[in-house]
Amino acid sequence: MTPAIAASVGCLVLMFGLAIAFNVNIGVLGFVFALVVATIGGLTVDEMLGSFPADIFVLIAGVTYLFAIARANGTVELIVTTGVRMVAGRVALIPVIFGLIAALLVAFGVFPSAALALLAPLAMSFAAKYRVSPLLMGLIILHGVNATAMSPLNSYGAVTRSVLEKSGLTDVSIWDVFVPYLLIYVLLMTVVYFAFGGLHLIRHGHGKEPEVADAAADPEAAGTDGGRVTVEQIATLVAIAALGVLALGFDLDVGITAFALGAVLTLCYPARGETAVKGIAWSVILLTSGLFVFVGVAEQVGAIDLASDAIGGLGGPVVTALLASAIGAVVSAFASTTATLGATFPILIPPLQAAEFAHIPGAVAGFGVAASVVDVSPTSPSGALLMANVRNRDRSVYFRQLLYWAGAMLVCGSIVPWLLLVVLGLG
Repeated sequence: MTPAIAASVGCLVLMFGLAIAFNVNIGVLGFVFALVVATIGGLTVDEMLGSFPADIFVLIAGVTYLFAIARANGTVELIVTTGVRMVAGRVALIPVIFGLIAALLVAFGVFPSAALALLAPLAMSFAAKYRVSPLLMGLIILHGVNATAMSPLNSYGAVTRSVLEKSGLTDVSIWDVFVPYLLIYVLLMTVVYFAFGGLHLIRHGHGKEPEVADAAADPEAAGTDGGRVTVEQIATLVAIAALGVLALGFDLDVGITAFALGAVLTLCYPARGETAVKGIAWSVILLTSGLFVFVGVAEQVGAIDLASDAIGGLGGPVVTALLASAIGAVVSAFASTTATLGATFPILIPPLQAAEFAHIPGAVAGFGVAASVVDVSPTSPSGALLMANVRNRDRSVYFRQLLYWAGAMLVCGSIVPWLLLVVLGLG
């Protein structure tokens, strides 16, 4: 092992340790330690920055720019309130509607943590008012925001697609990963619904139509103009729909297309310009950029190849996929899911390629599920957000419930996707 490789391994462990212990953005540490490893390995600064993920930078900035406008003018709230009104008094559908809205928002580019922050207060208010289990509501929303995070319009999907392309897997598209990933989450959310009170709601949970105004009493703050749909909101909805059509249907660059649509909205409504720039997910961009630069340097000095060979030598591709999923779940339980995916995918994929494994998309999707499903832990930002908004449950009880479920997901979230997508090859 060369000094540069040893430095790469030590810096990677130190990066995650410092990020967890001191809540430092791991991207900042990624840039710093990338320079350390590059210096030891004799790389120039230009060679170090050659791995900067410009495409992911533009994608995240563009999509969050557009959705910052949507949040500021009340379009996101409009989507939520319209969805809730659709239940028409059928309380059993409230968790389902919130789960669908969460998945829809994330599929079109709202980041999982941002979608959860938008929906959790409203959802928990409904849970308290209509006696819906807060555990059911919280798990449905949290798993809902992760269910579509592998979309090509979102961060998990962008990171995964980038790694697939750099690995030379040109015959594997992001859709080959996204579909089995989504189906596993649909299965999980179905289990959650019936295990934590959904059947009781179907049998006994009918009530009057939810009063959406109770959850957003200040129309001006919600941007809904006293309940009326504004021209600006209609224009924003058209822009969001156009992003999906142009990016997915005509293969235009997602980030630049989002910037263009956001720019049109800003020109039409200049007051949103400053809000849009502030709403760009700079912390996510920093995290992803720094991590990719570090991984790129580690790859140039040979650390990634060494790690891949080590994992591949532990067993066949089936065993490799299980071990990687288990490691990813444990790491992600304490660190960023995006960081976990970006750091581990480059190590997981080469041994599967070398073994000519037939179910690489399934293995990648299974790993993605294992790394994201543990976000429910109450010690994670997502779990803590649910804790902060719970209304009709003692928080110490809710803490234990989330902790038990996170423990279950730590095991089942790795094994079940692995069995279905890798062993049985359903992916």
